[in-house]
Amino acid sequence: MAKGGALDPILKAYLFATDRYIRMKNINQEDLKNKIMLFDRYVPSALAYRMAEGVDKNWVTNINSIFPKADIGFFIDITPNESVNRNTDTKFNIKATPEHLGKVRSAYLSILDENNLIYINGMQPIENIFCEVIEKIEEFRKKNERRF
Repeated sequence: MAKGGALDPILKAYLFATDRYIRMKNINQEDLKNKIMLFDRYVPSALAYRMAEGVDKNWVTNINSIFPKADIGFFIDITPNESVNRNTDTKFNIKATPEHLGKVRSAYLSILDENNLIYINGMQPIENIFCEVIEKIEEFRKKNERRF
């Protein structure tokens, strides 16, 4: 199950899918259609992180296929070194190497289109990131005639 304190990537895929299932089963279809639902780290995250660990993308996609696809998502891109520098959260004590984060970043970049992810340069000032996200949401809203 765990070697040297690290969970097996397949087990992690199942555990994250299970957690996602528990959270999603309390959301009804009407809410998904009529409300804005915001998720941090949804299915694309599962794909990118497991792909970075060598798990087959199609397999991860399959175990997450029961979850609705997001209408829109954002990949806020920063360098692996910047990610390590910004990781000040000691709550989970998760330490990732720049090499591993580089693999995760590459995986994310390979799945942007198929997961409706919009690329945002995360190395710019936070105000610019915020404005770009709002602009992209507005574009999506107008294109799809949806009111948020």
